[in-house]
Amino acid sequence: MPPKAPRPPLGGIDVSADIDPIREYGLKKGFLPTDPAEQTGPRPVPPLPAPVMAPEPVRVIRPAATRPWQAMLPDYLIEALRQAAAREGTAQKVIVLRALRDAGFRVDDIDLQDLRRR
Repeated sequence: MPPKAPRPPLGGIDVSADIDPIREYGLKKGFLPTDPAEQTGPRPVPPLPAPVMAPEPVRVIRPAATRPWQAMLPDYLIEALRQAAAREGTAQKVIVLRALRDAGFRVDDIDLQDLRRR
């Protein structure tokens, strides 16, 4: 296999002679800083900002998980629930849960809110 031919010079710069032509080319194109002192020595590290204390996470109280439940109720009771819910601007479920709570069953306050209407 014949040896590979040398690559052509980069951007018209002969890199075999010295590295200074590359620096001159970079300076001419604005790629390198103009002050050689900027290239030597460590760069100053900016101070780190003071740590910010994260606020306490906000606890969101969510209603309990629900499951569908079907009951056969008399027409007059369903109509009365519908009218009471419309009058109060709430859901029929809220009225039924309030009645169950009054009857002694455990119903959490968050579950008595109609979250659909805010």
